[in-house]
Amino acid sequence: MRANKLGLAFIVLLAALCVAGTATAKDKVRAGGTLNVDLTTDVDYTDPALSYLSTGWELEYATGLKLMNYPDGLGPRTSQLVPEAAAGFPRVSNGGKTYDFTIATNYTRFSDGSKVTAASFKAAFARNADPKMQSPAGAFMSDVVGASRSPVSGVKVKGNHLIVTLTKPAPDFLARVAMPFFAAIPASTPRDPNGVLTLPSAGPYYIASRVPNKSIVLKRNPYYKGKRPHNASQIVYTVGNSLDATFLRVQQGSTDYAAGGIPPASYAEAAQKYGINKGQFWVQPLLSTSYLAFNTSRGIFKNNVALRRAVNQVIDRRALLSQSGYLAGKRTDQILPPGMAGFRDADLYPLKQPNIAAAKKLAKGHTGDGNVVLYESNRGASPLRAQIIQYNLQQIGLKVDTRLYSRAVQLEKEGTRGEPFDIADESWGADYADPYDFINVLLDGRNFQDSNNNNFAYFNDPKFNKEMTQASLMSGPSRYKAYGNLDVSIMQQGVPWAPRSNANNRMLVSKRTGCFAYSAIYTVDLAALCLK
Repeated sequence: MRANKLGLAFIVLLAALCVAGTATAKDKVRAGGTLNVDLTTDVDYTDPALSYLSTGWELEYATGLKLMNYPDGLGPRTSQLVPEAAAGFPRVSNGGKTYDFTIATNYTRFSDGSKVTAASFKAAFARNADPKMQSPAGAFMSDVVGASRSPVSGVKVKGNHLIVTLTKPAPDFLARVAMPFFAAIPASTPRDPNGVLTLPSAGPYYIASRVPNKSIVLKRNPYYKGKRPHNASQIVYTVGNSLDATFLRVQQGSTDYAAGGIPPASYAEAAQKYGINKGQFWVQPLLSTSYLAFNTSRGIFKNNVALRRAVNQVIDRRALLSQSGYLAGKRTDQILPPGMAGFRDADLYPLKQPNIAAAKKLAKGHTGDGNVVLYESNRGASPLRAQIIQYNLQQIGLKVDTRLYSRAVQLEKEGTRGEPFDIADESWGADYADPYDFINVLLDGRNFQDSNNNNFAYFNDPKFNKEMTQASLMSGPSRYKAYGNLDVSIMQQGVPWAPRSNANNRMLVSKRTGCFAYSAIYTVDLAALCLK
């Protein structure tokens, strides 16, 4: 990755953002009221075993009770794990392979009144492992003993203790169990691969109702006794308003949070009108990478590294990023985002402007029938990016057929093995702050299932699979060095993606919304928001 003026400006901006954000500390908390939220397109699921959109995880942060969690607030401390349902950090034994969690007794109850016990967490592991569910959680529990079957033999309950045994030491295990997949669930929860719409939950809120593509209603859990905030009486999602309509509604006070964003061209207006991090318009960095995934299992990009390199040379990263508007982020040509442990800056592909001559040289003799199917979202800046990609690839003799879908449908299709696409325009935000979550989760070819896959490149390289496993077993500086090397070598040799940018999260709330809190993992802390 080349250093450039945009990169230096971005670093300065991040420094400012990291120290900003205390403006709402003086907000007077008014308990109660209805917090209104607008979503342009629906979440994929409201079932914690299946939910995997950032907008869905925002919701899950308000509803789930986990063994470990991230504290509410602003700033660096919100990315430091603390015990939640666990009475404290687990006792680790067996050479780092066995974790013994003591579940706090009389902590809280599910929203239906039933008690949370150690068995409630065992049930989550078992449900995730059921092949019928096709849960994305499989990639995060593959090192749990017996995880290929349900119930999971490596997850046991002894009184108020949950004991999890791994096949090998895993430095990132605690961060993984802080994901919504592993939130407590009633043992009787149905195992429906389509997901349960209104599953009882044990966090500050529960999902009272959901009408897909129309509305979601969260209400306070009347049995919650934990320390997390739960300010609004209810949180009501309206699904389907356009970005333009949402921007207008937030300014008018008809809705309180633009969860699906606002028009890309309006971010500069919002920053000028409300300032940055002063109460209504918030900008916070994301550990994320946006990229074009090449489907390496079929079609034109299968066994065609030369063409994949050519696309990396010919795409206009500057133009692609600019479609997302003011303060959208920074261009990249790597898998790991800056700020992720292990990241090292490398000069791999053009960041300022395409290298068309190099691209044509690489593509010559490797373009097959010249037809490429691009899967793209139909919202926001996505259709505009599709036009740029189409134009860029024409320069090397490729004809792009763009298919536009709602975000949830796009993810469902791309995650289905055998789906006939060639390029997926995708992005990935950290599930937790470890390079495993980018390298292994997105590119290890041994984790394929029929649906809900995350490896949209369907990349399966035995050499890199082995190196990923070796890196995951390391800890400390050697772990991060190994992942930094993998980041560069995969993009030089395997080339499963054309990375394009790292993002900021830009959030607009109404003037009556206070108590703003932000999680580096879950974004806006809905449970903490209050009405002035």
